[in-house]
Amino acid sequence: METIRWQRDGAIGVLTLARPERLNALNYQMVRELRRFFDERNRDFGTRVIIVTGEGRGFCAGLDLKAGSEQGPWVEGVGPVQTLYAFQEDIAELMVLMRRCPQPLIAAVNGPAAGGGLSLTLACDYRIATASARFACSYVNLGLSGCDVGSSYFLPKLVGPAWAADMIYSGRLVDATEALRIGLVNELAAPEELLDRARAVAQEWIRRSSPLGLRLSKEVLNETVAGVPLETALKLENRNQALASQTADASEARAAFLERREPRWSDA
Repeated sequence: METIRWQRDGAIGVLTLARPERLNALNYQMVRELRRFFDERNRDFGTRVIIVTGEGRGFCAGLDLKAGSEQGPWVEGVGPVQTLYAFQEDIAELMVLMRRCPQPLIAAVNGPAAGGGLSLTLACDYRIATASARFACSYVNLGLSGCDVGSSYFLPKLVGPAWAADMIYSGRLVDATEALRIGLVNELAAPEELLDRARAVAQEWIRRSSPLGLRLSKEVLNETVAGVPLETALKLENRNQALASQTADASEARAAFLERREPRWSDA
């Protein structure tokens, strides 16, 4: 991989966007590598939580507007409209791949996250930011619709329709303090403590949840946050509880509770 780095320590993995000279902006190569990475996580049972961060002073500045014809066409053998639309569909589908991968995602936002970079943070389950983090839904400032790469889906659910409208209609920068106040991020951390804090959150989830229980929980949240009837949510919950209750980990959790100790998960 040329534009991203992947490092795993036990059950926690760190995915680093690695184009620091361009504030980790998304070029064709990075989009391809991210799509492949998240698709491959579907059968990665060893990784239980993934932290997403950026190298250098930025998280992700969005699409690299300076990347040009040297990248080649996104799709060979079709016209410019067709290849543009194919790229639009494929970068948008990256959000689906992030939500579909079974591991909860923690965004460790170390700097600017704009446009598609903002969407990468929105597709995560939990967001921790440093004071230097800045967030912008900046598409409208480029003469485009303010809604792109899932922003119209994720933002209203996180910050409510009014704050989402303000960010989408203006494209303005939202600093870390405001992001915390409106619910765009969960917490702030000092730069030198950012990854440690993200690992601490991940470790707490791992300690408290069986591997299957954590995967099933993300699966249900994906559906209920999207908006399903109560009856459908209950059916999903019932199905997952019936599955999880028959595992060895469920028996171990009950034994650990009675013996007043931490459970020893085996993903069995």
